[in-house]
Amino acid sequence: MEEKMSRWGVGPVFAALSIGYGMIVLAITIYFYPVFQIDFVPYWLMSILGISLLVIGVPFFIISVITVMRAYNADQLVTDGIFRCCRHPLYASWVIFIVPGTVLLINSWIGMTAPVFMFVLLRILVIREETYLVGAFGVEYLDYKKTVPCIWPYGMMKKDL
Repeated sequence: MEEKMSRWGVGPVFAALSIGYGMIVLAITIYFYPVFQIDFVPYWLMSILGISLLVIGVPFFIISVITVMRAYNADQLVTDGIFRCCRHPLYASWVIFIVPGTVLLINSWIGMTAPVFMFVLLRILVIREETYLVGAFGVEYLDYKKTVPCIWPYGMMKKDL
């Protein structure tokens, strides 16, 4: 078996590339203001939706971090709790809830490319973590992988996303 993966997995690379992309999009949004404003939806409605996404995403993230740290320290595969929703809830919290919620509050339609970029990036990077998990937990992880979606919380999309 290969060396144990860091508790952070592909997170640092994912975060660095996502933050870099987000900073570029934010700079474009500010520089070209008000060109990229979302003006076809009332801002109050976007604010409610953005805050709602953050209210879901932040606890989703916190629970994910606590669960991952406990599992990592115990060398256990967690398949219950928040991990019944998706295999990578920590990343999902950012891609599905926190970043889109923040973008809605910033009011930038070009900013909505950030979660799309993050989703594509994550699908590429997460292969390394999944390969490690198969090596570490074998059939148990493969069975889990067959029944639980990768990123999109269960029920939102088909299981292979």
